[in-house]
Amino acid sequence: MRQRDEDMGSNVGSALGASRVISLPGLPSSGPLDLLQLRAEVAQRLRSSGGRPTDPSWNVQRLVPFREERWRRLVELAERLSSDERKVSPGQLAGILLDRALSGIAESVPAPGLRPTRVG
Repeated sequence: MRQRDEDMGSNVGSALGASRVISLPGLPSSGPLDLLQLRAEVAQRLRSSGGRPTDPSWNVQRLVPFREERWRRLVELAERLSSDERKVSPGQLAGILLDRALSGIAESVPAPGLRPTRVG
């Protein structure tokens, strides 16, 4: 995942004429460049083998509940990330965003057998 993020950062940096690209992992995604990076990741990950495009590494499907306002935001973002060549569904986008979020917190989760300490 990190290599893919670095590759996309390099692509955005090159497009903007940057002489160097510095990776800043773990920053919240909210600006237009973040949306460009997310669009590049969606285009790179979703592949079609004749049907609806999907990430070939996904091998489990589950129903995930959402608050209505969050689902509307996913619908809006999916529409913005879609193009004539590739329609992105809110569920596909949710899967990619979950992958990103879980990759970002993997290092901060205690190792098995260790319990977080309680304060107070």
